[in-house]
Amino acid sequence: MNKTSYVKAEDLTRVCKDILVCASVPSEDAQFVAETLVEADLRGINSHGVLRLGRYIRELDCGVTNPNPDIKLLNESPATGKIDGDGGLGPIVGKVAMETCIQKATEAGSATVTAFRSRHFGAAGYYARMAQEVDLIGISMTVASPRLAPTGGKIPLFGNNPIALSVPGNQHFPLVIDFASGKIAAGRLELAASKGEEIPDDVARDLAGNKTTDPKIALEGTIIPIAEHKGYALTLFIEILAGLLAGAPYFGIDRSGVDSHMRERGIGHFFMAIDPCRFMPLPEFKAAITSMIETIKESPRMPGTEEILLPGEIEFRNRESALASGIPLADATIKKIKSWAQNCGAQF
Repeated sequence: MNKTSYVKAEDLTRVCKDILVCASVPSEDAQFVAETLVEADLRGINSHGVLRLGRYIRELDCGVTNPNPDIKLLNESPATGKIDGDGGLGPIVGKVAMETCIQKATEAGSATVTAFRSRHFGAAGYYARMAQEVDLIGISMTVASPRLAPTGGKIPLFGNNPIALSVPGNQHFPLVIDFASGKIAAGRLELAASKGEEIPDDVARDLAGNKTTDPKIALEGTIIPIAEHKGYALTLFIEILAGLLAGAPYFGIDRSGVDSHMRERGIGHFFMAIDPCRFMPLPEFKAAITSMIETIKESPRMPGTEEILLPGEIEFRNRESALASGIPLADATIKKIKSWAQNCGAQF
């Protein structure tokens, strides 16, 4: 049985930073990437937490990821921009892209920025919250490795592409949605496989189209889209915005049918920021959000329901608990971290 241990956020951040620095990532960049990974674990999004560090290290070691990218802003207008990530770590590219988007939205009212030649950028909600924290509406999307088949199909064409949105308000927690297009994140399949656990029987299929509870078989097959054909439609349009529009590969980042020129374009992202002040006074907008939340919270509940929760509220509570008591990590994950740390002489 896989046990769980609790680790302080600052200890986890420190060792992740040390491991990245060992892989030639500049200290400041390593600190930021470590913080984004640990932030995901704090919120209970373990599929996009420190478990991703293994992928980041492998791609740095084999030269797929550039530890010192020359990130450039291309095709710029007052309200748009296109970021060339130069193969850099996804969180670094995502940070530059959303910061650019925020600056443009503050001046123009709204802005859209895409990025290409990036890598896996972690949890999409991180970037949407960047905008929310400065009183803007934030949207972020990314393409991912092929995991989803079109409705009626068997072959994974689309990434399990996530979308995140966040809005400013007066409540003590960020109102944010952050979910993938499939019924389960690929990272959760990997986590279940590492722990020797089964997955629900309605989230994935093998390559023959049969449902499976084996996460290893699921990783070789397809993930079932959320809401069936609606999830398929959602992931298609994220593929268009964060892949095609961004100038990045679409219909699968690692598929053999994608030529070397497309592979060099890495992973694509899409960011958008909107200033509510251009539509109404900010206090009025925030007051309306508060009113909406109160209406939802006070609405009649189904039998057995103690409380109606808002998007982002569970993750906020997870974060508060983890900051106080430590981040719960499976021993299999801790074993991996210790191995990565040992390989570069870091302490954990």
